[in-house]
Amino acid sequence: MKLVTYSWRGQASLGALSGEKVVDLRRAYAAALTHWGDGDERAVADLRVPADLMGLLLGGAASMDAARLALKFVGDQRWVRNTDHLHFPLTEVDLLVPILRPGKVVCVGLNYRSHLEEIAEPAPKYPILFHKAATSLTGHRQPIVLPPVSGQVDYEGELAVVIGRRGKYITEQDALGHVAGFTCANDVSAHDLEFRTSQWTSGKMLDTFCPLGPVLATVDEFSDPNKLPINTTLNGQTVQESCTSDMVFPVSFLVSYISSLATLEPGDLILTGTPAGIGCNQKPQIFLRPGDEVSVTIGGIGTLTNPVIAEGGR
Repeated sequence: MKLVTYSWRGQASLGALSGEKVVDLRRAYAAALTHWGDGDERAVADLRVPADLMGLLLGGAASMDAARLALKFVGDQRWVRNTDHLHFPLTEVDLLVPILRPGKVVCVGLNYRSHLEEIAEPAPKYPILFHKAATSLTGHRQPIVLPPVSGQVDYEGELAVVIGRRGKYITEQDALGHVAGFTCANDVSAHDLEFRTSQWTSGKMLDTFCPLGPVLATVDEFSDPNKLPINTTLNGQTVQESCTSDMVFPVSFLVSYISSLATLEPGDLILTGTPAGIGCNQKPQIFLRPGDEVSVTIGGIGTLTNPVIAEGGR
């Protein structure tokens, strides 16, 4: 499934993509149960398929199965002919951040061999970790806001991992069993703030500096998350082009390693690093300016696009 958090007429809801439509999973599940006469399950339908993605993840396998059933019900005309009230055209909704308030946003630095080569750095022995604030998240087609405190804001296209099941000391073999799915991310960075100190977070945690989306593609859609093409475009021009196979530390290792430091919980995010091609390493350097548009595309997920504006809209 490709799950979304969407807004229609100002109301945020949980949905899933079906072609060019967004299915309201909560309504669709209730309609399916009514159609099949399942009164017992109908009594707990709103709990089984909550109104937000975090609630769905906390509901575990039973909630994910209910969401799949709802999506299948809407897509099969044998069961019900008129499903217009259960979905909306994609063009009529706004796609929000898939996870609105994650407990953790853990980011990995220097995790692509191509990026290490362009800056002439050796591969780290252990993952380099830093954090973003929950207030840094912004959704598909929402603006990246350039703050007046920085003149060196850069794009960094990344694969983001969304945790689906709680775990501590997770083994690499079990790691993907704790993953709900994957989405596109942009680790927007203010390099002049980032390198003021040896800790990078000052340039990473600013508001709107973590675009995320447009969908959460569930883990069962991927045979191997470390075989996905990833590219970033700036104003339609390709600036980053790589594959997640270029990671120094693959997804399963990152989930395992981070879980040895902190308990991972449903909704937690892991940003897995960026490949070569970020703006500060270009000659001449490229930094984001008002009027720019940045897109991150990952195979099997989709494209995350964000315009760039100055704070205050100037």
